[in-house]
Amino acid sequence: QPSLTETLLELLERLLVEAAATLKSVEAYQGFATATVGEITSLLEHAVHMRPGTDLHHRLMRVLPFLTYTNQSNMGLLINHFDAAVLNFTQFDEGHTVEDEARLEAWVALCDGIERNELGNTMKNEIVSLGIVSRCTDYIKNNAPPGNQILLKTDNPAWKEFSMKPSIKYILRALAGLAANHPTTQKAIAASVINSLHLLEQMSSDEHLGSLAEAVLEAVRENPEVGGKVDEVRSATREEKKKLAMAMRAKQLKSIGLKTNEKGQVKAENSLLQQFQTIGEESGLACVICREGYRFQPTKVLAIYTFTRRCPLEECEKAMRKTMGFTTVSHFNLVHVDCHMAAVRQARSRDEWDSALLQNANTRCNGLLPLWGPGVTESAFAASLARHNAYLSDVTGQRDISYQNLIHDLKLMLLKFAEEKSFSVDSGGGGPQSNLHTLPYLAHVALYTINSSRANAREERSLETWLDSPPSAWVSQAYAVDGPFYQAAAAMLLLSPEKWSQKRVHILQRLLLTVHIRAGGVGTAAVAASDNAGAEGGTLKMEIAEYSVYRPALMFFAMVDLIIKDMWAGVHTKPDQDWCVSLAEWIRHNDEAMISRSSSVLSTFQEDLIPAQDMGEVFDVCGLLAEIPSGPSAILEVLSQIPALS
Repeated sequence: QPSLTETLLELLERLLVEAAATLKSVEAYQGFATATVGEITSLLEHAVHMRPGTDLHHRLMRVLPFLTYTNQSNMGLLINHFDAAVLNFTQFDEGHTVEDEARLEAWVALCDGIERNELGNTMKNEIVSLGIVSRCTDYIKNNAPPGNQILLKTDNPAWKEFSMKPSIKYILRALAGLAANHPTTQKAIAASVINSLHLLEQMSSDEHLGSLAEAVLEAVRENPEVGGKVDEVRSATREEKKKLAMAMRAKQLKSIGLKTNEKGQVKAENSLLQQFQTIGEESGLACVICREGYRFQPTKVLAIYTFTRRCPLEECEKAMRKTMGFTTVSHFNLVHVDCHMAAVRQARSRDEWDSALLQNANTRCNGLLPLWGPGVTESAFAASLARHNAYLSDVTGQRDISYQNLIHDLKLMLLKFAEEKSFSVDSGGGGPQSNLHTLPYLAHVALYTINSSRANAREERSLETWLDSPPSAWVSQAYAVDGPFYQAAAAMLLLSPEKWSQKRVHILQRLLLTVHIRAGGVGTAAVAASDNAGAEGGTLKMEIAEYSVYRPALMFFAMVDLIIKDMWAGVHTKPDQDWCVSLAEWIRHNDEAMISRSSSVLSTFQEDLIPAQDMGEVFDVCGLLAEIPSGPSAILEVLSQIPALS
């Protein structure tokens, strides 16, 4: 149950965020948000004495910058509060207290929470003018080992010593926040520490310095003027790695009596080649430990390392206590379950998942999502799935992992794509591509659970019931846990491409209506009596909002549409077989096709859909213009059916 202070801060944050979004100019905001020097000072004193990482601390550090934007004296007061005492990195490295850590953590939270727009840039400009950014880059220049190396040597003692300095993780996190959408900071970083940051991003450490440095470089890379520098150093590293790999390959070939000619073809120096005629290469998915897959180990269960955390199933649910579930991400590293267990037994001194961290590219994991390979018996797959469900129960506290939970998991992953959220913020690794590779296998486990419990017909009827629900129920369904986003994710599993093409327009309209209702602020009273949309909780309006309001729902729909039309393309259904069974069988036998198609789907999503500036462009990519000539008319069509507005 949130405290009164948390509730007040949450309300204040919402008010300030809305003001920042709606007020058209910096001058207009300056007249809206004012705070006295005493108020700012008092809030700062509270911030540094709170435990970092708590919701209360996070909300306070979100609110503070909003109260100072555009006011140079207040911004100076806020920044200078951290300046001399907190941002003396050399002194912090020599020795610090828990309170010093809390102050530095508060400063990082401040930098990361600054709005990434013209308003927030007024504070970032002030931070640059006060020399804070140059202080951070100077620290990296002065402490990073000198040299012009391209590749980081993992055993280099100088870099190990640098990575262990207490200040560096705070500096990298702060620079990532300050550089986001701020050209001045991006140019300052590009002009001074690109090479050092690139070497740091190659590093594996307990503090995830590699991921932190990568986040800074990605922020710099957004700048068209200097982003090319990041690509240059990364390209140079790839070329150097390629040279080293080729040299190692030549050395290893020589040791077994082989060599490469000018065309790169392998030739035998002697009769030893005859001994290797039967050796083939593993194609498709393979274990990260033994490097073998279905070709050489067809009966062994492969599994994907996953990271799962507990979370609300629906952030917009109108309930005092939200329904809890879980969300899963992955770096898409695969391992034989047997190899994983053998590695755990060998590393007795380490926890199971600390041991797995080494195999999972230093990405956190707490689950093994099994794959039902073509040669794997159902009993072996079911045993591995039971083990994975036990891992999920340990993490989430849920005793029964149902297919509804799994569909919600898919929904939350799709929402990350739609809202362009980071996949690696919790686990420290894995991006959009690796998670889209994982999505079909999450879908397969959900399908297996549905088919095993013979629930496919029941769930399809439930989807039909939802589609046929009367307009009087649409407002309450917009806030329901099993609302339109859940139903669209379920449709991805339950509907064939043919059925989807018949129903997708109505599903899209319901998704657009949902975000319209939520943006209109229809509250609990209206949900409780949804046939009265003008109830006390809020007012449902007929006016069409800006494209940004509908964009998440459009991106969510577009990703589902791409998966059904492109990734599920070519699935054949036997006359006496349900679609869910056919789809599960197809996923089981087409690993390489799914990997290729998921890459194509992501390319279309990122290159054609994400840059879209209006609904018409999205409809064009999805092939909907013939069915929905106008986005606003599609929304008004469903709005007009709600009783209170008809």
